[in-house]
Amino acid sequence: MTQKLIAIVGLVWGDEGKGKIVDELITDNSIVVRANGGGNAGHQVHVEKNGQLEKRTTHVSPSGLMHNAAIAIGPQVAFDPIQFLKELEDARTDIGYDNRVLISERVGVLLPYHIALDTFEEMGAGSIGSTNSGIGPFYRDNANRKTRITFRDFVSDHFPERLREVLQLKERELKDAGILHRGYEEELLAAHETARKELAQFAVRLEYRLKDHMERGGDVLVEGAQASGLDVDLGTIPYTTSSHLTAPHLLASLELPRGAFKILGVEKIYPTRVGKGPMPTYDSEFDAQVVPNAGEVGAKTGRRRRAGYPDWVFVRRSARMNDCDGIVITRADNVQDMDLRVCIAYDVPGEGRTEEVPSDLEG
Repeated sequence: MTQKLIAIVGLVWGDEGKGKIVDELITDNSIVVRANGGGNAGHQVHVEKNGQLEKRTTHVSPSGLMHNAAIAIGPQVAFDPIQFLKELEDARTDIGYDNRVLISERVGVLLPYHIALDTFEEMGAGSIGSTNSGIGPFYRDNANRKTRITFRDFVSDHFPERLREVLQLKERELKDAGILHRGYEEELLAAHETARKELAQFAVRLEYRLKDHMERGGDVLVEGAQASGLDVDLGTIPYTTSSHLTAPHLLASLELPRGAFKILGVEKIYPTRVGKGPMPTYDSEFDAQVVPNAGEVGAKTGRRRRAGYPDWVFVRRSARMNDCDGIVITRADNVQDMDLRVCIAYDVPGEGRTEEVPSDLEG
């Protein structure tokens, strides 16, 4: 059997059905790697239980969790250990999950103050439609370096000292947001004690363990969250997430060789977008026809998605930036009896018609 080394990424604004594609590719010898994002994303798959299919959603875990595949958490993930442990325990209860779990010792740990800061900032001016999952504040701490708490820190004996140091560095920020109070440090330590004990056994030098697995002929499926249109540098700024989402970046973050991997871009035949941000092909009549019958709500928040006509300009750029070897189109059945208009160029004020994607799509 041919070894499967595949990265799966979204090409527009997410919600394309990447989890379903991953689920179909899993073998008994697969490790499914969550490579980016955090609890703001969601992968929905259906699993068989008592002879019936039931919908299951993972947020921090890769969708391979529901297939009883070996799973891994890469260093670029916004890793919420409490949420991950809950998903792992739910999978053990629901499907008897008993496979391997590998968590990069380098991954940063998302803590409750990240979520509280996210919520506080969204209440002020300049809201960008965040899911209030703590993603922006988390990646700020990662970039700041001094305030990043790694998983290695988290499961070590010196975690209390490391947490105290970070809280001191963030004291003004947390006080201004009304988060820091007497006893807060002790609350955080108590809330995470179980997760620290339960998850410590899974800490690994992930890049080496993936290399070992590949050399033994094992399959590796890299599962991207969200999609290229939300990439922090290459997406529709400022309506993006706070991390890198393209396949070449994800492979590099895991120390996986691009040349060994096949990259599949996943595109829903009609793009959707949840939250704020421009959407050039949005059409209210098309949206009203598609969304009510297609279950187009966000996996994380339950917010209604907006739907638009196919945008081949955007998809073409995304396929190029991801260096795609192939594209998977999903949900064509939802529009099989409809006439579709397709965007093949943009009319940009002051520039005219172009087949390039400008940095500002709100014009």
